[in-house]
Amino acid sequence: MDNILEPKDTHSFVEIENNDFELFIQINPKGIMCIPRNIGTDSPQSLLEPDTFRFAKWLKLKNEDVNIAIGKADGIKSLHSHDFWMPIVFLSNDVTFQVFLGLVSNYIYDCLKGALKHDKSNVHLEVYYKDSNKTKKFTYSGSIEGLNIIIKKLI
Repeated sequence: MDNILEPKDTHSFVEIENNDFELFIQINPKGIMCIPRNIGTDSPQSLLEPDTFRFAKWLKLKNEDVNIAIGKADGIKSLHSHDFWMPIVFLSNDVTFQVFLGLVSNYIYDCLKGALKHDKSNVHLEVYYKDSNKTKKFTYSGSIEGLNIIIKKLI
């Protein structure tokens, strides 16, 4: 019997039009760009996801050949949970969606090396990328195990 209070794994692939992403692709032939999210219609503030700087630092240490940049923001979201709130990213043409998912998986694995086995964390992820000249957005919110299942299917 399913527990209605337990979060469910959800993901989606959506074809979109995003002018900011199209501009990014024209200007940046290589790398990953972490972008902030506008926090509401009443406020012009834009905030980065909590794991943005930690992920960028990890990526620079583990994969020096991958260029990562962080967009200008008004601050960082402050969330108090054990969840992984990955940065919202734009992928340029040299970083494939599958490679990025592998990087995320490795990052989470490294972060969880010292975690207690009973601790359950969720992952929240939003990625913009080109696929056959179409701009797509992938979103995921759910368990680490669910994300690993998706990654295995895509790689």
